[in-house]
Amino acid sequence: MRRVLCLLTIIMASLTAMAQRGQDFASRFVQQCNEDTTVKCITVSPKMMEQLVTMGGENRNNTLMQAIAKLKSARIVQADTNGDFYYQKAEALLKKNPGRFKFVKTFRTDRSEGVFYNRQKRSGKVVELVMVCETKENDKFVLVNLTGDIDEEFIEILSQMFGQRSPADT
Repeated sequence: MRRVLCLLTIIMASLTAMAQRGQDFASRFVQQCNEDTTVKCITVSPKMMEQLVTMGGENRNNTLMQAIAKLKSARIVQADTNGDFYYQKAEALLKKNPGRFKFVKTFRTDRSEGVFYNRQKRSGKVVELVMVCETKENDKFVLVNLTGDIDEEFIEILSQMFGQRSPADT
């Protein structure tokens, strides 16, 4: 009986460790803020991604739609207050894991600023993109976590949508 209980405990511990390793950044960040009711997380499923791609419209950006089709999921984390606090907290967590997340670039506009980080497989293929943004005028925080097949063109489109590169990136 003891052996069975010991074996079950080891299996459960292993499964828990494997599940935590598979977490995306947004899940980790929300887990750190689990007592905080101002932080909200929205997950966009693969089915919803398909619907975004198939939505018609004359003004749609075909390049962006092709990029969205390659995504597996998206998580959007936001807080309507204390934007700077959450921005610093998210960036500190990203910097705490330099073996997992690599700095890509910053962006800045009159109203907001932010950073992009990515996670790559050993092959160099980007499989996760994290954008952390703080809006100065209304003190909001937004974190967008994308997983899937992410290429440089997609990152460039996103950075153009969110603002100009900072002088440090040029």
